[in-house]
Amino acid sequence: MEFKGLKKGLYAVYKGTGGFEDFIGALEAKLNSSGDFFTGAYVAGVYGIELDEIEEDILAQILQERYGIKTKRPLSGKNGPPGMDGSGEMATRFVYSTLRSGQKVSYEGNVVVMGDVNAGAEVEAGGSIVVMGTLRGSVKAGVPDNNDATVSAILLKPTQLRIGSIVVRWPDEERHIEEPEIAYVEQGRMYVRSVYDVK
Repeated sequence: MEFKGLKKGLYAVYKGTGGFEDFIGALEAKLNSSGDFFTGAYVAGVYGIELDEIEEDILAQILQERYGIKTKRPLSGKNGPPGMDGSGEMATRFVYSTLRSGQKVSYEGNVVVMGDVNAGAEVEAGGSIVVMGTLRGSVKAGVPDNNDATVSAILLKPTQLRIGSIVVRWPDEERHIEEPEIAYVEQGRMYVRSVYDVK
């Protein structure tokens, strides 16, 4: 089970072969291991399993009541999330540590850092980047020209941020934002919003 963050919200990608009960088990295991990170988020789609209307009702109820996650209907689909390649898959590398100054992680798929990215550290990914902590270093997502990639973090304060062909230098003044944010590109411009905002 993976979550892919795109402009329209989170997409849950199921890689198992079991039925609905196995899917729910994998989903809850993923959410339980993530703490409160996804609370208030928005699931825009589910891929890898076909759900009927009753199963979608059950899933929506579980997500809302147990995890505070909103959903969009219909949820399930045969293809991968928008912005993925024809296979609907993009491999994800997990980094189980904080990245300190001078360290660099580079990967052709998505990168999830289970810690902080300190100033002077760098993360480069062909897909999206998720930092389960504070992002203060430099990040390049969607390398070289995937403008559908996103960058999200518990606390988003990068030195420099690039998505696809769009590069911005983060403002020097302190931003008093204390909630997870996601950066994305739309119509050639980069935007930042709370992961809790439904768009």
